[in-house]
Amino acid sequence: MARMAGCGLALLLGTGMLIAGCSDKTPAEKDMETPPETAPAARIPQPLQDGVEQTTTSACNGASALNAAVATFLDNPGGDTLKKARQAWRQAHSDYRRLAFLYGLAGQAMPQKYNDRDPIDAHPLLPGYLDQVPGYPHSGLTYSEVPLTPDYLRKEHQSTDFYYLTQGFHPLESLLWPAGASSAEETLKRYRLPKKQSEETVNAPDRRHDLLRLIANALNRDVQTLCNTENTAYLVTGLVAIDGNPGRAAATLDKRLGATIGKRLDAWFRFPDGEDHNGMPVAHSPGAATDFSELAAIVRHQATAWNGILLAGVDSTETLRQQMQALAKRLDAIDPSRTPVDTDALEAARQALAQVRETLVSISLNAPAASSEEAGQ
Repeated sequence: MARMAGCGLALLLGTGMLIAGCSDKTPAEKDMETPPETAPAARIPQPLQDGVEQTTTSACNGASALNAAVATFLDNPGGDTLKKARQAWRQAHSDYRRLAFLYGLAGQAMPQKYNDRDPIDAHPLLPGYLDQVPGYPHSGLTYSEVPLTPDYLRKEHQSTDFYYLTQGFHPLESLLWPAGASSAEETLKRYRLPKKQSEETVNAPDRRHDLLRLIANALNRDVQTLCNTENTAYLVTGLVAIDGNPGRAAATLDKRLGATIGKRLDAWFRFPDGEDHNGMPVAHSPGAATDFSELAAIVRHQATAWNGILLAGVDSTETLRQQMQALAKRLDAIDPSRTPVDTDALEAARQALAQVRETLVSISLNAPAASSEEAGQ
């Protein structure tokens, strides 16, 4: 399957390059041209193409595994199935964020985003919008009487407010780690279907089942589109612009690390209790508490899988790799579930990030310029 996808990607990319080279020259003019077999051709480096396919495949496999784990949990709610569903969420979200980081490096918007709306990773979610929260035991869509259908959830998602989320990882997260449920057992109580018909008008556990299943199905479907040939080629094309030019790649990586990690650390420094002035969570994933472990995974993935591709031939690559591994370790040491968060740990991560960025700036200033052939790819 992966081999076939790779062939399709190469064919699509190659077709686009052939079209770009077409012209209306006369037969005589064409006879005077360099024969096709000796003419320089734009190249897609195989390591870059393989890296994109591996990263997208991981994201799609993660979403599929999450959907299956959610289905298993709903069919048999229990401590073990809940634990596996949560583990699948953590892995799938981490895999997706590594892919999203690559789109950022390529300078491209994620294909699923439209009008600033994102059906996959929009956040934060307004507390109480989907389900009960402390102080409001009958709030959210779980306790409403609106029909829960795939079409309704898609239309409702961010329809009147960007915090009204009915699709993606974070509504799913809020249902797997519900507010006010301090233990797995309290979460399981919400999913145990009543043995006899409740006197209440709304069957909340049944609707909660429907919500979780529908959102997981839609998320899997939306993520799978990122693995089709067109979207994979789109990402490859963006990354080709910095491949073969270590100076440009280093400058781009510096910018992305600042936007992805630097801004997160700054936000936690401003609001160490985990909530901003509007009472919204600072964390990207407040229920799963995976913010810093996911950032660490992004850094490690970049250091081990991508620096060798985008920064090939740079003398300080090994130094950069060690610094990025140290940064990942510092990020892993931050516990976002601690209130307030450890600001000393935040500062240590900030200093480690500064070292990485200083090395990237040095590379961007001192790396040899791309050759004319590389610059034209």
